Order: sequence, then structure tokens, then C-alpha cells
Amino acid sequence: MDNSSQLIVLLGVLLLASSLFGGCFSSLQEEGHPRIAWPSELHPEFFLPNGNLTADRNSIITYYSSHTWLPGGGGVNYYGVEATLDVYNFDLEHGQVSAAAIWIVNRGDGHPSSLSAIQFGWHIFPWLYKDSRTHFYTAWMSGGVSGKGCMNMNCPGFHKSSSSIAPGHVISPVSHVGGQKSNITMRIFKEKYSGDWHIHFGPNGDSEPVGYFPKSLIPGLIDNPVEISFGGYVAHRKPRLSPPMGSGYVAYNENSAFFGNLKLIDQDGNDYTIDKDLPYTADMKGCYNPSVIDSAQFFYGGPGCID
Repeated sequence: MDNSSQLIVLLGVLLLASSLFGGCFSSLQEEGHPRIAWPSELHPEFFLPNGNLTADRNSIITYYSSHTWLPGGGGVNYYGVEATLDVYNFDLEHGQVSAAAIWIVNRGDGHPSSLSAIQFGWHIFPWLYKDSRTHFYTAWMSGGVSGKGCMNMNCPGFHKSSSSIAPGHVISPVSHVGGQKSNITMRIFKEKYSGDWHIHFGPNGDSEPVGYFPKSLIPGLIDNPVEISFGGYVAHRKPRLSPPMGSGYVAYNENSAFFGNLKLIDQDGNDYTIDKDLPYTADMKGCYNPSVIDSAQFFYGGPGCID
């Protein structure tokens, strides 16, 4: 990713956005392992809506390490995904973010006015929560230069159905490198008859319904194919250091963080194990490169990156 693309991507993670800038999405490159441009390259509000995006643009850097299923291959479309992943914690500062997530995206015509998306997972985000604990979170956006969006339960949108967990809750316990492991299972799917997007989340393989995004909330996802991505991202505001991603170890290390039991979900709610590699997004410096997908699993992360 070139410096200008990095600069645009990073804006979506640390700053609340009330304005955005235009341009076109990057094209796919390197057949077999293309680079996937991210929604926040054009619409930083996707991560953190309704704030000020005017200050310190040159001081923030973001990196991704993820895989993406693209619609249209062989005429098959999927409308959900399930994954089991481990959860970690780091002592981050106000200008740092570290996360693992699933994204559901429709880019429309490729411009900000038609971009719609859902994101959820775990993250450590001191700026948002005023702590350095690991939180379960959700986010959504429905495009347009004056588009709408929200994180967690900070505004109307996500309909909570669980009495035991809600977006923004702290995840505990977490994994420790060389010691106890703590996994979560995350699942999102579009319910066939209502068109609502349902989220399931839970510890150690026992996911439960948490709530849903109603069909009417994000019109751009109605009756449209979607991209499905999963992996990690980090961001930092200089002079803070690039934070750890995943477990803090690079892929292919015995201590690497993972996404496993990967399944795509069709329009009828049927699960299909991901049995082949998918295109990936990664920083061009190789600080957080994901491994290939093998046996429905891949590894990702790293200790940090020198910008």
C-alpha cells in the first residue's frame, strides 16, 4: 500500500469522522493474492462516525492483515461467515488501536455515496473506552457524504437481544502467550425472510444470539452481493508506536493468533467450510502479513511496525 493510500485508510480508525474525502478504490493486484481496498479508504466514518477529522491527518498510520471472499465467483454469493479466534490484550495508550474483526461490505459503484458496511469483533481502543481492556464491539455505516453510522450502542441502530452481552462489553478472560488460551466464536448472517443481519458471539465455541442490524438500517445491503472479510487491524497516532496485532507474534510462529473453523453462509443459512486460500490485505512492509488459509484456518499479526 503506498503512502497516500495508507494515510487515507488510517483516518478511519482513530478519529471520529464528520466529513470525508473522495477518490476511487484501488484496483486488485497480483492475481491469486490481490490487494483488497478497505471501506475506510473512502469512508472513514465506517469506523468512527460523527466526529472531527480535520486535525493531524499526517500523524496517523493504519495496517491490516486479513482475507476477503469476493462475490461473483462461479455465480455463488454468500451472506454470512463464522469464525473462531483467540482474544488478546495489550497495554495500549490513547493514540493506539488493535483489533480483530469481521467485515460485511457492499461498495456500490465504488464511491463513498454508495458504500455500506457492518463490522464487529474485539478491539482494544483506549481513546473510545478510556481503558486498555479488550472489548466486544459492533459498527455500521450506510454511505453518502453525509452518511449515517454508529459504533456499539452509541446511537439507535443495532437491536440487542441478549441479556448477557452487548456491544462494548469487556471480554474476559483473554489469552496469554505460552499459557491459557481464550477463544471466541463470531457469526453473522442475513436472515432469509426478514433480511436482517444477525450477530452471534460467545466464548470458547459457544456463541449465542447478541442482536441484529435491521434490514432498513443499511439499505445498501438489501438484495446486493457483499464482500466478506476477516482478520486484524491496528492503528497509531504518531509519536505513539505501531501497536501489536493479534497475539503480538507474526504468522507462522507457534504463538501466532489465528482465525479458524472458517465457514461461509449462503442465503438459506447453510454453512460451507472455507477449503481454499482467499485474496488478502496486508501492509507492504510485511509487518503483519497473514498466512495462507489452510484447513479453514489462517494466522496473522505481529509485534509492531516501523513506519
